[in-house]
Amino acid sequence: MKEGHLRNTRRFGTLITLAGCLLSGAGSAAAGEPATKVLREAYQVPASTQPVTRFDVGRKSEAFILDQRHQGRLLFRYVRSREVFVLRQVPGPRGDVMLKNDLGAVMVRMSRVGGPVLFPERSSTGIPAWRAGPGTPLGPNTVRLDDLRPALSDIANDLVSILDRDVTISVRGANERTAWIYLDTALNARSALKRIKRNPDRKGRTLPDLNELRLVSSDHQELKLNDGLLEIHLVTQEGFAGRPSSLRLAGFLSGKRVRASKD
Repeated sequence: MKEGHLRNTRRFGTLITLAGCLLSGAGSAAAGEPATKVLREAYQVPASTQPVTRFDVGRKSEAFILDQRHQGRLLFRYVRSREVFVLRQVPGPRGDVMLKNDLGAVMVRMSRVGGPVLFPERSSTGIPAWRAGPGTPLGPNTVRLDDLRPALSDIANDLVSILDRDVTISVRGANERTAWIYLDTALNARSALKRIKRNPDRKGRTLPDLNELRLVSSDHQELKLNDGLLEIHLVTQEGFAGRPSSLRLAGFLSGKRVRASKD
């Protein structure tokens, strides 16, 4: 069966062909050196001795981990969350370092005076945080190509519940080494739609008319939404930085067209 003709017609099934690397699942209704130097001083510990740090805040649900091991890119994850964000360092006033996500929003401000400040999605004032010791290193989960089949079926069925319509998920260009990033991106898409559904009136967000999610390997990041098809282009060799976060996807799907960061 040729790649372009492979299709899933079963209610919750998945199909895969290694020759074409097309995997479908369906459901039915369904910065620079100065910034790095300041950041290390804010940690009050050399990055070489403690590259992964846990930070606590007043609310336990918003404790987070920063991982500096990834060639100048900072990985961020809430302790109680699955999603990993890639943060870029932007110099701020008074020697501060602003850590921004791929939506361009500040998630953490690192300062030599007063310590780090966390900016959760629903807080504009910021929450003081403090270093609590070493954190768990952040990295991709091990995902075999065959593991995508049941995982995509589960996600497709979740999208059915969220959107109340038939949904198809297709993956093109996946292999054993990159399967994890396709699954991670599909999970981010699910999180984005859940966020929009929870807050339908917030910033004018409404659920999009979506009936297919297509994940494609590419040499550049891109988001497209046409006639119910959401197409996400991934740069698999860039790891977490090669796919959009749930926040960026939510912004895009709610009408805010966001370009991939070039920083």
